[in-house]
Amino acid sequence: MTETKRALWDRFVDRFVDAADPISLFETTADGTVDTIAYGRSGRRTLRRGERMERRLREAGGRVVTDYDRREGRYEGLVYMMHTLDGDEVVPRYLGKCGKFGASGTDLNSNLRNVDTNDGKLARWGYGNYYHFGDLSSAAFRDDGPGKYDRWVEALFDSTDPPRLREPVYFWVEPWAVGTEGPYPDTRPYLEELEYQLIGIAFELYPERLLNTEGVPTNPEAYAKMRGWTDREDTRPPDF
Repeated sequence: MTETKRALWDRFVDRFVDAADPISLFETTADGTVDTIAYGRSGRRTLRRGERMERRLREAGGRVVTDYDRREGRYEGLVYMMHTLDGDEVVPRYLGKCGKFGASGTDLNSNLRNVDTNDGKLARWGYGNYYHFGDLSSAAFRDDGPGKYDRWVEALFDSTDPPRLREPVYFWVEPWAVGTEGPYPDTRPYLEELEYQLIGIAFELYPERLLNTEGVPTNPEAYAKMRGWTDREDTRPPDF
């Protein structure tokens, strides 16, 4: 089964992800130290998004918003991935989505409103509380972020003062068009279905490195060990 999942993953990456020109998730110096900003009224210390990452996310989100405004029905939302690289191999660290619509009704998702200027939400990667950069920064600098981000800090950072990465971390995002073939041949998943398909494939291939907490077993370490997916060369993190 793992060989099949490997083929599915590699095919999906080949179709959508440019591993030869990856986009840095964070703005960093040459030694992997992440820049920080003072955010909000309190000026709390916050990890800075990569400039290129931010441009790409705003552009992709803008395409979805334009589609919503024009009622064209082309896109379902955004699918995104935080990843690292082992050579030219894309290693997924977190997979997620930002749908075009809110949790109910047909209003535009609040995470996409003013996507060209909104720093706090920005399609789930905002600097505000309850968003990836805001909560990751809280976990890194103030030890008060949601528990799952403690795992992010441990997995991604060699130190937090200064915030220095263990290895370069990258970002990929794609506006997901209605009817696009997903990772499984001849299937055209809706956005939420796609997210869980990708998480399921990624967890089998990289159980010790994937940081998702939804769409995986409640005890992922024990489950991966039972299935014999751990202690393989391709699950071990590289040196920086």
